[in-house]
Amino acid sequence: MARIGLSKSEVKASRDQLLAEGRYPSVDAVRAALGTGSKSTIHRHLKELSDEDAQPGIKRDDTARSLQVMVEQLASHLHDDAERRYRALYAEHQQAMQDKEQELAALRETVEKLQLRVDELEIDAYASQPHDHGFGNFSHLYASSRGGLNDSTAFSMVLSGGRASVFDVDSRPIHYKV
Repeated sequence: MARIGLSKSEVKASRDQLLAEGRYPSVDAVRAALGTGSKSTIHRHLKELSDEDAQPGIKRDDTARSLQVMVEQLASHLHDDAERRYRALYAEHQQAMQDKEQELAALRETVEKLQLRVDELEIDAYASQPHDHGFGNFSHLYASSRGGLNDSTAFSMVLSGGRASVFDVDSRPIHYKV
């Protein structure tokens, strides 16, 4: 029964795996990774692969690796930039909050001072007013009725007893309609 030898794709996969691990893909290392194969077949396939790699032009794997590195660098740069901007905005917000707290404290102090001043003014206003206990001051009316001042208001006439001069209830005729 004929045995199928190693294919070039198997050798390439093993070589790429060794390169990804950072190891040199020697014939012995590839054979150990594959677990089988003749050294001459592996050497032949490795030589063909190295010739293909030596051809001018860029390989798809190289492009993919280069793009991956650039994307990682760009992502790192974007994250660093975002972190700097966030910290700057956060510091600005904290400063604004401290300013507002100081302004609020100053306003509260002003309100407290104004409230104390209002209380003082209310006390002074109450102390400067005469206290008549709610009935008013009628002393000038009493003095005018005794002193002979001619006050012809209806209230002063009633107070002095001149009710008849204000109006005469008896002099009006009363008409009843039946």
